[in-house]
Amino acid sequence: MPTYQGIRAFSQLLDSFPVGFTGNRLNLLLLDDAEAIPDGLGFLRQLDDLSLLDERREYLLDEDAPWPFPRMCVEERPDPWVISERLFERFEEAGRVLTRQRDVAEVIDRRVRQDRPGVVALVIVDGLSYYDLPVDPGIQPCLVEGITATEYGYRQVVGKPAVSRRLFALGYAQQMGFTYFPPETNDLAADLHATFGASQITRVRSFDEALRAIRGTRLARAFVQITLAGLDQICHSHFDQPPREHYVQRVMSNYHRLIECLSEQAEHILVVLTADHGILWREDLEGKQQIVDDLFREDLRSPRYVKGSVLRPYGRCCRSEGQNHTLLRVPWMTRNFRNNEWGVHGGISAWESLVPLMVYQS
Repeated sequence: MPTYQGIRAFSQLLDSFPVGFTGNRLNLLLLDDAEAIPDGLGFLRQLDDLSLLDERREYLLDEDAPWPFPRMCVEERPDPWVISERLFERFEEAGRVLTRQRDVAEVIDRRVRQDRPGVVALVIVDGLSYYDLPVDPGIQPCLVEGITATEYGYRQVVGKPAVSRRLFALGYAQQMGFTYFPPETNDLAADLHATFGASQITRVRSFDEALRAIRGTRLARAFVQITLAGLDQICHSHFDQPPREHYVQRVMSNYHRLIECLSEQAEHILVVLTADHGILWREDLEGKQQIVDDLFREDLRSPRYVKGSVLRPYGRCCRSEGQNHTLLRVPWMTRNFRNNEWGVHGGISAWESLVPLMVYQS
């Protein structure tokens, strides 16, 4: 495993103190024999108690809690191959230290209760990995806990109860939902907009249409939910190598254009961007992939997962949306890449299982 100076120094400090951690939490997956402190104030009360505490290496994740011990920031972004191995081996632990997809609704709810912005927006990108974006402290990794597929990821981000329902209860009755697919005939679009009124949903062909509609509406204590095209389509079928950087830049440009648009409507806004799943790109895997040879033909429908629970050393069983799946670890696939296929998703890897979480607050 590569040696990372920041997390190595943090680990050494843990030998002497319970350290407060800030920075990129992926580094915590590189730690051995260390546990997160779930409640900082509770931990400090225990220290004042007469009973002895167990001797162990512990760190605090709560950046807002009062902490008399050292704090340390580690912003390095670990190598995706190293993180992929740790994710497969310690998936439950990753869910305890990282923000999860299903936490996004709670993140928005908490921010709104605390700051009461005039307009709130949630942007969900169709296919974008945390590792597709440059290193930036403002872009945090978010864990997809189940199958890394569109149908699962979108529903997890919207949450139960849905973001729109949570915000309606907080007084954000003016709501706008923008989608590329008609809720009348598309089950996923219907689920994502189930808490919107029919007149609040707009089907668009381009992101510019959404911006025009927003500019044409006077927003006050409003919630906007937008489905944004990402990199999913170009990974599945594209003649010649797809312009990935162009698509990433377009996603980021649209995100910043939305912020500008909403800033014209309200002084205080909250805009959150995340994705349904990441993508394991051909160029990262080609030449390293291993093809399974011990599955039945009916199990080979998807390159990165198997429907149902199959006990294999290269697979991890999970339950997503009421169905069992076996997610393959990288570099295993059920088949080779097709000629015009540039990326795959569905399994467990740093590229697929980690999506960006960006929170802008004016």
